Amino acid sequence: MWKKFMSKFDKYPSQKKVVIKMLQLGLKVGEDKKIYCNDVEINISSLAKSIETDRRVVTSTMNTILEDEELKNIFTNIKSAGTVLSNISQELGLGVIEIEGDAQKTGILNQVTKFLAEENISIRQAYASDPDLYSIPYMTIITDNTLDGKIIPLLLKIDGVTKVSMY
Repeated sequence: MWKKFMSKFDKYPSQKKVVIKMLQLGLKVGEDKKIYCNDVEINISSLAKSIETDRRVVTSTMNTILEDEELKNIFTNIKSAGTVLSNISQELGLGVIEIEGDAQKTGILNQVTKFLAEENISIRQAYASDPDLYSIPYMTIITDNTLDGKIIPLLLKIDGVTKVSMY
């Protein structure tokens, strides 16, 4: 999906790093040549530092995006998905299941949620990484309660699932 748009940065590997980071964080480019997370302005120097580049590279990336109609339509309309609860799950008494799998296999999310429903496990939140942006695609499911590890082998039986972790 992203390959078509990412190819526009093939000659600019530093700009490609900026674009990937923006997509991973859900950051958008404003018409005013600023970077935003929803309606909060992001410091360009901080973004550059996070990917070990110069702020001029971030500025050049914004210019490239705003000068290309397709890129502009995408990057001016990105919206961040919000808080992922996995890192604070223990404090909240929630369970976390992380599943790695083959992104080419269809129906993994469907089968996992069906299995959890059959086990009467309520899902609070589900997040799947984009396989074009992450080298190892994964899905994180936050449940209303901590879970017993005995479901790991059952989830591993799902076609396309390669690894299951719980905490």
